[in-house]
Amino acid sequence: MRSGGTAEAHVTRTTPETMSETPTSSTESAGVSQLQLILAVIFGGAIVTANVTAAKLSFFELPIVGGVAVPAGFVAIAVAFLVSDLMVELYGKDFAHKTVNATVVTLAIAWALVWTSIYLPVAPFFEGQEAFKLTLGSGGSIMVASIITVLISQHIDVNIFHRIRTATGGKHKWARNLGSTSVSQLVDTVLFITLAFAVFPTFFTGEPVYGMALVSLIVGQYLVKLGVAVLDTPVFYIITSVRTRLMDETEAPPPGNPVQASD
Repeated sequence: MRSGGTAEAHVTRTTPETMSETPTSSTESAGVSQLQLILAVIFGGAIVTANVTAAKLSFFELPIVGGVAVPAGFVAIAVAFLVSDLMVELYGKDFAHKTVNATVVTLAIAWALVWTSIYLPVAPFFEGQEAFKLTLGSGGSIMVASIITVLISQHIDVNIFHRIRTATGGKHKWARNLGSTSVSQLVDTVLFITLAFAVFPTFFTGEPVYGMALVSLIVGQYLVKLGVAVLDTPVFYIITSVRTRLMDETEAPPPGNPVQASD
């Protein structure tokens, strides 16, 4: 202690905003935690998977509504929206926005690689080219629609989640999880179905879908997505609660190790 000075206890507190900056590994020393990387990778992977599988239409019987056709990528899209909410909740909207932008670039590159693989020279003995092209080459309409939709709907989800979180003072997790997802999923569904199945097929190869068939696709997919969003709310609570508990344990000083005054 310096002469005439006072003893000051220097305690480094770890907050949700600074926890990921604690250098516990080579990755975290760069300011990005392992969990951040995992969430970003899952988000990007889910978005790419959703767009690859969107060419298949699934069919469900719903109460009151009846039978509805839904693009099979709805499961992966639901995972992506859950992860985007987790990114905002745990690491803030800036990180989530950056991840969305990076994912859009990744999606465009993924489509370019898919189409490159389709049109590579075919081995003479390979008999599955047509099936390969039919399965993966879902068409330019779905490709362009998916990129536009992800760019718009995911940023809307991040912004709404952040605003609800701020307005409620961090309380009522269910409100920001369901509120942001219900609105952004509606935008996602209407925009993607309309562009992919009604607008862009007139410019690319394919038969446009109009009228009640188009409405059925929109309503069916949105209701299914909304149901999945309700089901993933407990998952959101579990992951964020576990993360908070781990943070509390990290912040707590070791037993029998009192705070030392610095010089």
